[in-house]
Amino acid sequence: MTPNDRVLFLDFDGVLHPDDVYRTRSGLELRAAGQLMMHAGILVAILKEFPQVRLSLSTSWVRILGYRRARAALPPELQALTVSSTWHSRMPKAPFEGYDMHSRYQQIHTAVTRAGLTNWLALDDDPYESWPDHDRRLIRTDPDLGLSSLPTQEELRLKLRAMMGK
Repeated sequence: MTPNDRVLFLDFDGVLHPDDVYRTRSGLELRAAGQLMMHAGILVAILKEFPQVRLSLSTSWVRILGYRRARAALPPELQALTVSSTWHSRMPKAPFEGYDMHSRYQQIHTAVTRAGLTNWLALDDDPYESWPDHDRRLIRTDPDLGLSSLPTQEELRLKLRAMMGK
């Protein structure tokens, strides 16, 4: 990422599918109606209107699976837009050390500061309500509906337009 990039920080659980995903011996499993990445097509369609936007993965999937495997779980259209993640393999691996002790907002804010970003948004269900009230860059999704919610889709479009200066 470079300071002039326009970046959308993307969570998976509670955004691209319901927030009911568990790690099992056979991999990550959705224990709600539907399938993993079931709302990814909605994001693909929305981002076609904003081709300059790049994605940074702010999902726990990167911490669990690694960046390449988490990115590979996305449809090809979203993979092509993905340029980074908030977690990197050089960070401490021990749980509850450094990165794991931070809220999602803090994780994103650290990545924003590191890259010098000025134009960014975050798409996240933020179940722990970690986002400060004064910061309006979060598009908070309902953990069960994710991007299937029409009001959430409209909020994302409005904030993307504003970020792009449209």
